[in-house]
Amino acid sequence: MKKLILFFLILLPSIARAQETVNVETEIGTNNGIDPFVSFVSIAASNVSGGINQSSKYAGQLYAGLNFDLEKMLGWNGTRAKISMINRHGRGLSNEVGSVFEPLNVVGGQSTFLYDISMEKDIGKHVSLKAGRTTAADDFSASSLYYYALSNTVNGLIRTLLLDGLMTTFPFPTWGTRLKYKPNVNHQFQLGAYQLGKGVFDETKHGLDFSFRKSDDLSLFFQYDWFGEIANRDARVYLGTHQAIGSFVNFDSDFQSNHFRRYYGHVDMEIIEGLRSFMTMAYSSQGEIAKLPFQSSLGLNWQGFFQSRPEDRMLFFTTIGSFSEEWATLQNKDLTSEIVMELGYRFQIANHFALQSSVQYDIRPGGSGMIANAVIPGVLLEASL
Repeated sequence: MKKLILFFLILLPSIARAQETVNVETEIGTNNGIDPFVSFVSIAASNVSGGINQSSKYAGQLYAGLNFDLEKMLGWNGTRAKISMINRHGRGLSNEVGSVFEPLNVVGGQSTFLYDISMEKDIGKHVSLKAGRTTAADDFSASSLYYYALSNTVNGLIRTLLLDGLMTTFPFPTWGTRLKYKPNVNHQFQLGAYQLGKGVFDETKHGLDFSFRKSDDLSLFFQYDWFGEIANRDARVYLGTHQAIGSFVNFDSDFQSNHFRRYYGHVDMEIIEGLRSFMTMAYSSQGEIAKLPFQSSLGLNWQGFFQSRPEDRMLFFTTIGSFSEEWATLQNKDLTSEIVMELGYRFQIANHFALQSSVQYDIRPGGSGMIANAVIPGVLLEASL
C-alpha cells in the first residue's frame, strides 16, 4: 500500500510536467503522443431529514494517468495505451439513509488503486480490440449523461448491474478484453469478456492482484448501439445483455446457480437545443440472485438553461428500483420499491472547474416504507486538467 501511494505521488508531478510539455507542443504542432490527465472530485452531503440517522459526510476521488498514442510514439498504426491510478477517500451516507443507493457517487473502494493498464488496437477501419487491466463499466452500460448525478443511482452506469457483485467496475480493475465493430456512424456492436474473481472487490489488494485462479468466474457483455435521429433530433439507443458464468449463490447461500443473466437498455434524445433527456431500464428474472431485479431511471440535462450562463446545466434525475421477493423474504419484510429523485444545478466556472449543488429526495429508503423519506442536500466540486 505504501509503495502504491509513493508511486502515485511520483506520478502526479510527472503528469503535470507532461501536461506542460503537451500544451507547448500542441501549440507548435508537434504533440509527442502522450496525453496526461488529472481530475479531482469531492462531494459533501447531509441527511437533514428522514432516513435512519441525520448525518453529514464527505468523500473524494483523485484520478490521474497517461494516454499514449503509440502510432506517434512508436509507429504502431492505430494503437493506443493507457495507465491510470485512483485514490478514493471519505465515507458515504447510505447506511444513515437506509438506502440501497449511495448519495455520494465517489464512495466504493475507499483506497488507492492501480487501475487501468490497457492497450487498444484498430483492426482496419471498423474494428478495434482492447485488452489488459480494465472493467466492463469502461465500455458497457455507460453514457456521459449519467455522470452529472451526485447519487450513484445512475452515475457511471445503471446501478442495479453492480448490486449483484457480478459486474466489474471502476475502481476495481480486472483482466478483460473488448471487441468493437462499428460498420458506420449509425451502428456499433461490442462484445466483452472479463475475469470475475472472488476477491475482485477487495480494496485491500489495491488493484495489484494480477493472478488467475480456477475459482474465477467469467462476466460476458454484448451491447448494440444505434446513433441517429428521432423526430429530426439527435438520439442514441443501446441494448445490452450481461451473462455471468461460474458459481453463484443467493443471499443466504441456500440456492446455487452456474449462470446469471440481466438485460438492460437506454435511449436518449435532444428535445430542444441544449435540452437532452434519457431513460434507462434493466431487468433480471433471477430474483434469487438479483437484490434489485428491476431498475429504471429518467434524466434531464439542460445546458444553457440561463442564456447568460451558456455552459451551466440544470439537471434532474429520478430512479425507481424494485426489490426481489427472495430478498424481501430474507429480510422478513414486505419490500416494494425505492425511488430517488435529484435536482441540481452545475456552475461551469471555468473550462476545467465546476461547482454543482443538488438536493436528493429518497422515497421509501430500503423499500420497506418503515424508514422516513430522506432529504439530502449536497455539493460537488470538480477540477481537471
